[in-house]
Amino acid sequence: MNRFALFPVAIVLAAAYAFADSPTAPPKMTFRVLQGDTHLSAFEHDVMPYRSRDVVIVVIKDTVRCGQKPINTSFAIKASQIALHFDLTPAAPAAPTCPLVSEFKIENVPNQELTVAFSGGHEAAIVASMQQCPNYNPKTDDVWECLVPGRK
Repeated sequence: MNRFALFPVAIVLAAAYAFADSPTAPPKMTFRVLQGDTHLSAFEHDVMPYRSRDVVIVVIKDTVRCGQKPINTSFAIKASQIALHFDLTPAAPAAPTCPLVSEFKIENVPNQELTVAFSGGHEAAIVASMQQCPNYNPKTDDVWECLVPGRK
């Protein structure tokens, strides 16, 4: 086969790969509580976002009153921020505090720089940013090939 005949095929394949990272559907969220992950259950608030292509996974460490459950989970993408929120069921009087580890998985996220803000119950939002991995040279132009959580 002629080298010049392969050139148009290579361009078509490269274009298809370049557009593969662009979401074609609206963003959607899946929420779950990570009951068995006690190694993540420090008694502090923390927001840890991770991204792989058009999927953002945010692990939340939160301190709640024992017996409280997250309800009314929601997300919104506004400009360059993903806002995550849940309400909590009422607490029993004088209930001790317990760790709550949960995960928001957002699919079809636009390919742009983002920060993540989380608020649970009536608390103020905690904001985290994502940054490119240090000392890493990706093999493609995809800035999301390697990201680590970072504080803002």
